[in-house]
Amino acid sequence: MKKIFLKTLALTLLVFIIGFYAGIFFDNLRLEEVKSRMTEIDNLWNDVRLLQSFIQELSDNKGSYCNFLLEENLKVGDKIYNEGSKIEEYEKTNRFTPTLILEKERYALLDLQFWLNSIDLKNLCNANYSTVIYLYSQYNKTVEQGFQDRVLWDLKQKCGPEIIYITFPADIEISTIEVIKNIYNIEKIPAILINESIVFYSPVTMRELENYIRC
Repeated sequence: MKKIFLKTLALTLLVFIIGFYAGIFFDNLRLEEVKSRMTEIDNLWNDVRLLQSFIQELSDNKGSYCNFLLEENLKVGDKIYNEGSKIEEYEKTNRFTPTLILEKERYALLDLQFWLNSIDLKNLCNANYSTVIYLYSQYNKTVEQGFQDRVLWDLKQKCGPEIIYITFPADIEISTIEVIKNIYNIEKIPAILINESIVFYSPVTMRELENYIRC
């Protein structure tokens, strides 16, 4: 009986030790992956900022460079979207840790710069795309917000490059987003800002949005 007890105890300790070190191993892997992703976001951030500098420098020769700049801006937008998709996957599979919150904040600032670039290019090159900015809640994910997510996603799929679609978590304490809410008199979230002039409060249908968007 004593031998059986000792064997059981030894097996339990072995399983515990293996589980403990396996947990450390996988935590380290996740940490290294997050660090690598943050580096990718930093590189993309620098790319977007440099693109803004070129937009400003080339404003006097806009006729020669508009098509190229518009194309490159869309490519940057696709890269940013891919980063956002990766963050969403992290959110689905892991708890929302402080590291992930930091990554979310960096991504929101990256999206903000992309939006500003898109506004500058739209004015500089007389581009005819629409901008659709969605301010949502990170912490209060209601059924209503889920409905709005799907509507806006369907709109983006339908319109493609004819709309610049950007989402911002409006309740993770980013000062710039608070400034945006103040400038455009956004009183609650979820909210949709179209072409820097029209504000809708969720829920809004596809048909309602299409009245204000070129698509």
